[in-house]
Amino acid sequence: MYDYLPKRQNNVAHLVSLALLLLSVASFVTSALIPNGLRVIPQAVGLILLVPLIQIVSRYIVIRYLYRLCPYEDGNTDIEVYAYRGGARMQLVCRVGLEEITATAPLCDANRKPPRGLRRYNYAPDMRPREALVLSITNADGDCEVLLCPDEVLTKALTKLPKTQSPTAE
Repeated sequence: MYDYLPKRQNNVAHLVSLALLLLSVASFVTSALIPNGLRVIPQAVGLILLVPLIQIVSRYIVIRYLYRLCPYEDGNTDIEVYAYRGGARMQLVCRVGLEEITATAPLCDANRKPPRGLRRYNYAPDMRPREALVLSITNADGDCEVLLCPDEVLTKALTKLPKTQSPTAE
């Protein structure tokens, strides 16, 4: 079994959430300084700015991911992705067998967006990851893509190994 906890590589989510928070606070302060009839407009803008702030904070700042390679007795290996929100309780959000992975590609400008009609599950800890891997998967649920930020050991296991072997991590 091999575990990897991806680290955040950039602070885009922190900067965007800080900007949204400051704009929201500024709109509430502005509403206190203007006449009664027009206070509703900056207050509404402040509330509207709080919605993306909450979404960005709950998705990119609070959540942490754990990638785990799990070899089984029958020779198959799964990659599991766990999400946790600061506590000890982890939730399994993705499990894919290595035999279900049809292609892997590093994230670049050409594949930054998924192909039309294909679902991409994003398990990267950053808003705009610098180094990531796109896994194309075909299983009983259909075709999809998974975006991960693996280290060298996981990248090697996901791209180089034949589908019949299981990786052994040192």
